Amino acid sequence: MIDALHPYPVEWIDRWQLADGALVTVRPVLPQDLQLERAFVAQGLTSRSRYQRFQVGMTELPHSVARYLTEVDYQDHFALVVETFGAAGHLQIADARFVRHDASPPSAEFALAIADAWQGRGLGRRLLRTLMAAARARGLELLFGDVLHDNHAMLRLAQALGFTRHPHPDDRRLVRVQHALDAPEVPAWRPASTRLAPPVPQHRLQHLPATAW
Repeated sequence: MIDALHPYPVEWIDRWQLADGALVTVRPVLPQDLQLERAFVAQGLTSRSRYQRFQVGMTELPHSVARYLTEVDYQDHFALVVETFGAAGHLQIADARFVRHDASPPSAEFALAIADAWQGRGLGRRLLRTLMAAARARGLELLFGDVLHDNHAMLRLAQALGFTRHPHPDDRRLVRVQHALDAPEVPAWRPASTRLAPPVPQHRLQHLPATAW
């Protein structure tokens, strides 16, 4: 929640022009975005994209999960939304976030979702780079995400930005990708490092892993 200790981070508000000329607004999420977030998941994502994002079958966000996704402190839980304003009205078209992990080295798990109609336009790459910058600014050293084996778009995006690829410690369906935030971006999988992000406690998994870009 927004308070004196965690003010709204206006420095992350931006306006992006995509390769096809479309203009979108990027900003940190607000508590009043709850219904916008629910509409994004229910209407902007196909059933496959919802499964890739949440790794369970669902048609819409439960109210409690929507609150969790929109009531953040911007420090341990940082979240961005991308929105458009046009003939179709005010729409959320993407969501990107990370949640700090209670471990050493200081690390965070990221999640990323792009509305199906907006995939393939470069939003995922820009959002993940922005998450990396925000994580560095908050003193984090490692960013990681858990991705389904068949989520090829997310795996390609992680590869393009220099994430390493590892077996998931608990779930054979998943691949863990991670990036040391002091390391450069490289265009290929690097050898697996021994500096593997630790397992995420179950109570921290409500924000759920990454999805197609």
